[in-house]
Amino acid sequence: MIEEGCKFLIFAHHQPMIDAIEKHLLKKKVKCIKIDGKTPLTTRQTLVTDFQNNDDVKAAVLSIKAGGYGITLTAASTVIFAELSWTPGDIIQAEDRAHRIGQVSSVNVYYLLSNGTIDDLMWDVVQGKLENLGQMLDGQEKTLEVSQRDCRPSPSKKQKTLVGFLKRPSASTSAEEGMPST
Repeated sequence: MIEEGCKFLIFAHHQPMIDAIEKHLLKKKVKCIKIDGKTPLTTRQTLVTDFQNNDDVKAAVLSIKAGGYGITLTAASTVIFAELSWTPGDIIQAEDRAHRIGQVSSVNVYYLLSNGTIDDLMWDVVQGKLENLGQMLDGQEKTLEVSQRDCRPSPSKKQKTLVGFLKRPSASTSAEEGMPST
């Protein structure tokens, strides 16, 4: 993406991740804006305008909460989630920063998930909440659309992953169960 020169949004939930992404982009000499919980409201619109109108600004690094509501970022055609939120509405709202009136390009959304991590559990919880909410509201299950191959573990491995999060296994137990040792 950086090499192609397209504009993109990258969302994260935790401040250290937001700061690390910004630092990495700046190190790669990618001009970016950052909107997080510390960004004053008076500054946000200036940053948004800069992203929308300045061709040199290629990335917007955003907190899912602070950057996910009330702003339009249609200059971007790619949305990336470096981390998830436990709340499906936060994710949908964040996606919608690029899916707005005035968007002239198709928008691609990417979720960066790692197998064998809390991402597996979070993804399933978020999808379950969306399905339940959709059934309660209009009888239709809702899900976050994923068009890539599903590399997530099978249910039996997911169970091992969940058990791994609940108890800290010893190195010998980890190897026997196929889990990474800590």
